[in-house]
Amino acid sequence: MIKKLCIAGVSLAALGLLFGTTRVGSYVSTAWNKVRNTAKGQVPIEFEIERIRDQVARLVPDMKKNLTLIAEETVAVENLREEIATIRANLEREKQKILAMTEDLERGTQTIVYDGREYTRARVSEKLRRDLASYQRCEQELKSKEQLLEAKERSLEAAREQLASMRDQKRDLEVQLAQLEAELKTVRLKQTQSKFALDDSRLSDIKASLAELRNRLRVEAMTVELHGEFANDEIPVERRGQPASDIVKEVRKYFGATTDRVAERP
Repeated sequence: MIKKLCIAGVSLAALGLLFGTTRVGSYVSTAWNKVRNTAKGQVPIEFEIERIRDQVARLVPDMKKNLTLIAEETVAVENLREEIATIRANLEREKQKILAMTEDLERGTQTIVYDGREYTRARVSEKLRRDLASYQRCEQELKSKEQLLEAKERSLEAAREQLASMRDQKRDLEVQLAQLEAELKTVRLKQTQSKFALDDSRLSDIKASLAELRNRLRVEAMTVELHGEFANDEIPVERRGQPASDIVKEVRKYFGATTDRVAERP
């Protein structure tokens, strides 16, 4: 059993290699594309328009989803702006305190009074060192948040532009669909008119046949009339006013023959 499975696996692999590396694979791929394109060509245009219209309608939920994401990101950006503004205000206050302590230390006094309490120079100096380090950390944090805000603003602007582009493209697609429907109606109307033209052509053939029959009847009637006029050409000779005996005498006289001789002829 295992041997059969191995043989089958090798055969399938060889077949796959054959399809992928020889002309057979190209033939199969071409045939499949032809069948797919043929099947696609059999789909009515009306159905395709409805399918595309359904896809366009599905853009609305996608746009609403993007609207929600953009709204959430807008709120996050606004919160970050407020946070940055707060940090800047705090840094400004800390900066003023640091400068005040620096000026107090520069005076050279041994004790410094803050809020009615005396502090030694060493203690004030130590606090100044800690406050400066804290200020520098907050300043770095502010720079990071400002860079983050800038990136978020660019991303938000790009998302807004993308949403606006999607909205405009949706409208353009709807216009294109409307134009396609109008063109399709025109084509269908022409197809209907062409069917009527085929019926009119048949009617014209019938009329032409009837005209041909009428001509044939007229020809036959004219033939009968001419036949009656010219077929008995010998009969009118006897209807002349001259008697038959007179014409006989005239003939004899002309040819110099007698009546007896004529009678003897066989």
